[in-house]
Amino acid sequence: MLALRRGHLTDPPRAPSTGETVEEVFGLHGVVIEQILSGELASPVDFDQDHDEWVVLLDGGAELDLDGERCQLVPGDWIVLPRHTPHRLVRTDPASRWLAVHFAGEAPEETLPPVRRAPTR
Repeated sequence: MLALRRGHLTDPPRAPSTGETVEEVFGLHGVVIEQILSGELASPVDFDQDHDEWVVLLDGGAELDLDGERCQLVPGDWIVLPRHTPHRLVRTDPASRWLAVHFAGEAPEETLPPVRRAPTR
């Protein structure tokens, strides 16, 4: 049986002034939850990950480049990034805070929820 655990996410003001810090919050059965605290970026950061990822912006703001499409993110916006989807983090506001969920296994297509589009800003 899994032991009861508790924790507290780091507050946004503790984000670095530049760059990012990543902290694993919890992991179980091939699923890892991370908290990411972002400051301003010195330059865009490119990603191409070996896992599927669901990420939500909790505080701050950010801009991603997804296959040539710019996506502005505000608190509450989330995105699913299938493994090996090249993407670029172009900009983050100071004290931005994210939760990222990484999935090591592959889900059958029919178990994935339908795509909900965020309102256009």
